[in-house]
Amino acid sequence: MKAGELWRRAVGVACLATALVGGIDQSVVRAADEPSDQDVPVVVVDPVEVQGKRIENVEDVKKELARRPGSNILIEEKQITETTAVNLQEVLQFAPGVRFQSRFGADEGQFQIRGTSLRNNFHHRGINILINGIFFGDADGFSDFESIDLLAYERIEVYKGANALRYGANSIGGAINFVPRTGYSASTLQMRMLGGSFGLVSGQVSSGKVLQPFKVGSMNATMDYYISVSGNRQDGFQDNSQQARERINANIGIQLGNHQEIRAYFLQANVAERIPGSLTNTQLFQNRQQVGGQSPPGTPPFFACNLNNQVCNYGRYYNLQRIGIAYHNEFAPNQYFEIIPYFSNQYIDHPIFQTIRQENNNVGGEFRYVNSNSLFGKNNSFVMGFQPRYGNQRQQRFVNNNGSIGALTQNYTAKTTYFGAYAEDAFDATKDFTIVIGGRWDYTGRQATVDNFGPAGNPFNPTTPSTPTGTQKPLQHFDAINPKIGFVYRTTPTSQLYFNASRAYEAPLNLELLSSVNANGTPNTGFLNLDAQRAWQLELGHRGTSADRRYNWDVTVYNLEMQKEILASIINNQGTFQNANGTRHTGVEAGAGMVVKKGLLAQGGAGREDSLQTRVAYTWSRFKFTDDVRAGGGVGPNVLIAKAGNTVAGAPEHSLNMEVRYDHPAGWWIAPNVEWSLSGFYTDYSNTIKNPSYALVNLRSGWYLDEHWTLFAEGRNLTNKTYAGAVVVNDQLNRFANPGLGISAFGGVEYKF
Repeated sequence: MKAGELWRRAVGVACLATALVGGIDQSVVRAADEPSDQDVPVVVVDPVEVQGKRIENVEDVKKELARRPGSNILIEEKQITETTAVNLQEVLQFAPGVRFQSRFGADEGQFQIRGTSLRNNFHHRGINILINGIFFGDADGFSDFESIDLLAYERIEVYKGANALRYGANSIGGAINFVPRTGYSASTLQMRMLGGSFGLVSGQVSSGKVLQPFKVGSMNATMDYYISVSGNRQDGFQDNSQQARERINANIGIQLGNHQEIRAYFLQANVAERIPGSLTNTQLFQNRQQVGGQSPPGTPPFFACNLNNQVCNYGRYYNLQRIGIAYHNEFAPNQYFEIIPYFSNQYIDHPIFQTIRQENNNVGGEFRYVNSNSLFGKNNSFVMGFQPRYGNQRQQRFVNNNGSIGALTQNYTAKTTYFGAYAEDAFDATKDFTIVIGGRWDYTGRQATVDNFGPAGNPFNPTTPSTPTGTQKPLQHFDAINPKIGFVYRTTPTSQLYFNASRAYEAPLNLELLSSVNANGTPNTGFLNLDAQRAWQLELGHRGTSADRRYNWDVTVYNLEMQKEILASIINNQGTFQNANGTRHTGVEAGAGMVVKKGLLAQGGAGREDSLQTRVAYTWSRFKFTDDVRAGGGVGPNVLIAKAGNTVAGAPEHSLNMEVRYDHPAGWWIAPNVEWSLSGFYTDYSNTIKNPSYALVNLRSGWYLDEHWTLFAEGRNLTNKTYAGAVVVNDQLNRFANPGLGISAFGGVEYKF
């Protein structure tokens, strides 16, 4: 299936403006703070003329989030569009406990929640990505970000840790759910252009509308559509970091009567990116824009190309097509079910240490049942679901001869079968106290056929035939039952105390199972001897607003007792994966906002006065090994990889983000902010190499000229600080640093009709 032939999916709900710029979403707290037997007030927004209305209402979503006994983040459309929206870094900057750092200045990045995904030295694992609640990525949990266009979504929901029961299958870090725009929330025509430093050019054109009602048999029907076409390119800050994206997102919905809805989603993405490679500390401060991947003198030439990433033409090129259908049926009062199948196809050409040619086909879906009828005269909400997935991955590896393919070295097929089932009940024992109890079962089976080859002659000659050296057919199964219990207690009419105790589970990926060396130093003869990660999570927090809505906060303390955490390790001078015996992830997450002053320079009553606001997000992370980690290998049978008490590498202990924002009634605003990694952090498990601390000064601004035109601008790293935001954990040659952008500026314009 060729790039550009399919469109993509998106779904959404009516768009609300943020009532207060803060570290947490105010309307979520407001929904939760109202007594359960009263209507929840709705924030007033500009009216949208439509002929029908969506079954799903954004206020219902906020009520659901407010009943969850855990810290969750809701990011609405305005918070997305007031950034460059090039990647998740700016969008998630004020989400405490969540860290996203771009690797090469574009979408791909190091993404972790509560430190559970720090082994992610490339692409993404450990946090489930969803689009409108539908699983996105490969069936085994591997994924990427490059095909996701943030401008096509009207909100982003972040579910931290193990309390994301419905969305958290095969993931300890939690989940992030992208909710697309629909015809009910989009403009008839919207155009956006962006340009800036390092050759960045980006553009989007979208359209959405609700069509005239019509009849389907005896039922009234309403159809809507949304389509977004976007593209961007950049030369990149670092040598060999050129990036380009072309993406189409679309969805079409039909509402049948007042109780049924069918929506089809389409996605098409073309991704092209050069991979610059990481640097050592010395290289970073010597010349942060130089190409990475250079092997030091004397390094054995394990592969055909071991010079640097530019000479070897490191890159990643793929096209992705995805289609899904969601059927929603409210078949009885306060009861509905959903059936959501999907299919995706991806083809990848990926020259790195060897050249990978890969095709992924994934099919899956979900059946979900929700009942919100009262129980014993009390408010109650019950949900249960079943989530099957199947993936078939076919891959060939060739010698990388300066970007051209040489002799065949490996051919494999990996198949993944996954089943997940869950149930959860939230019961209002009193009007102020909600008890939540649930659990889920996850099963995954993995099987592969791996054919290894050795070239008969010169491996640099692509015409030299390869000869088989062996075939492996490994098979492995993983399964677990994970319970959850928690409560939400309303401490005042505008604040809540919440607690949860939950268990989570995450099986290793196919990529990890098929790596080269076992922890004892023996070669892999099928699948690695890897166990699944498990964790018990305890979380206690308090969120709320002051009675006058001037202040808001969400403060959380958590502890994750992890068993068999999967590490990115070096054994026999080869990158591979192994389990730790025990690790502990402890942290504090604090987000807060305040309206400092209204009518500071411009007075004139409500709607005609200016405002000065501030927000802050602070994260304290303490990730430690609780047992020694050892491995075998050529240097001995009992090599110490990490000592008990060492820090699990990859994230700062303290991080702080602060912003002050001024809004003028004429429509313009300006918001300087500081991104501060207060402490340097280790990048290896032996805790010998540190990524230095850094502080960045950024500035965002915009001007809503009228109801149609908007101007926006952004300056990043205004002091031109040399730093590495994203890092490679436990690199054999200490090439850990992915350089962050130098001083840069971006600006653009948006038109809506």
